[in-house]
Amino acid sequence: MRARKRTARAVRERQNEPPSDLEEELTDRDEEAAEEEAAVRSGAVVRPIRDEPDELVFRFEVGPAILGQLLEKLKWIPPMPLMNALGARYPGFYQLFLGNQPKYIGKTARPIGQRLKEHARKLRHRTGIDFDAISCKYAFVEDPSLVDVAEGALIDFFGAHSLAEWNASGFGSKVTGHRRGQQDASEWAQRYPADLRVNVLLDLSGPVPFQQLVKSIKSQSPITLSVPKRMVASFQRDHDFSVELGSNSRSFEQWIEFVEQHLATGWRINRQAESWYIEPGV
Repeated sequence: MRARKRTARAVRERQNEPPSDLEEELTDRDEEAAEEEAAVRSGAVVRPIRDEPDELVFRFEVGPAILGQLLEKLKWIPPMPLMNALGARYPGFYQLFLGNQPKYIGKTARPIGQRLKEHARKLRHRTGIDFDAISCKYAFVEDPSLVDVAEGALIDFFGAHSLAEWNASGFGSKVTGHRRGQQDASEWAQRYPADLRVNVLLDLSGPVPFQQLVKSIKSQSPITLSVPKRMVASFQRDHDFSVELGSNSRSFEQWIEFVEQHLATGWRINRQAESWYIEPGV
């Protein structure tokens, strides 16, 4: 339209003729049409079309487009040991491997390294998993809205390429809340149960504050071990004492027995399927 307007003017200038009424009318219409088109584009409003056949309507599906590009991007990124990726500073997508086999695809609006630390705690000391064989890939995103792609779409897309075996088994689930009561272990946790016999070496000696002992065991626990947040104050009040360790190297099971022997009267360890809680007895 603008080219048409410029052409008309160029011809007039060359001929040194005043514009005709018809040329002025065409120019005005072109300007109005261009302004109307620009206004429609700038409005950025999606107007569903329901009165025409679907084959005549192009609907761009953002999710599949994003995931297709993500898959292509990840293909060219070499995997790295999981522990080397814990410093990843930006949001984005990531992929976990066991050996050379892709097992899990994830996304996070937090720094990727934070989410990978949570996965590392869950993967360590699991029967049937060599932690040193876990590796990952990740790709940052500059636009945080990209990681809003639906979880189901992410799993379906990568699952169709046999790249998301763990996604459907409960691996990515957050720690079960204390108030949720007893829940069955996920399929993933049943397949790879926590190794409760793993040796736990504590960098502690002499009389040790009991609360510090629990904290140290928790940091190396093969399963989630914690005091529910609303019970922390009473736990600290009832356990303001120190204990002699004798040995600072025991299996996790033996450390738990040691803790239970020294818990204040009325306290217990509530063993749920995927998390253990130190709490007052019922």
